[in-house]
Amino acid sequence: MVELLGWLCTLLVIIGFYFNSKQKLKLAIILWVIGDIGWVVYDVLINNFSHGVLSGLIIGINIYGLYNLNKEKNDK
Repeated sequence: MVELLGWLCTLLVIIGFYFNSKQKLKLAIILWVIGDIGWVVYDVLINNFSHGVLSGLIIGINIYGLYNLNKEKNDK
C-alpha cells in the first residue's frame, strides 16, 4: 500500500508537469501540492525525513506561487 502511494504521488507530479507545459500553471501547482502532500505522508511512513522536508518546502513554494497568481489576477 505504501509503494502504491509513492507511485500515485509520482504520477500526480508528472501530470502537473504536463499541465505546466500546456501553460495551465494553476492546475499544475494544485497537482504538485497534492502530490507533495502525498510524498510527505509517504516519507514519514518510510522514515525518509530529508525528502519529506524537501517536499514540505516545495509545498510552501507552490502555495506562494498560487498566492502570486491570484494576486496578479486580482490586480488586473
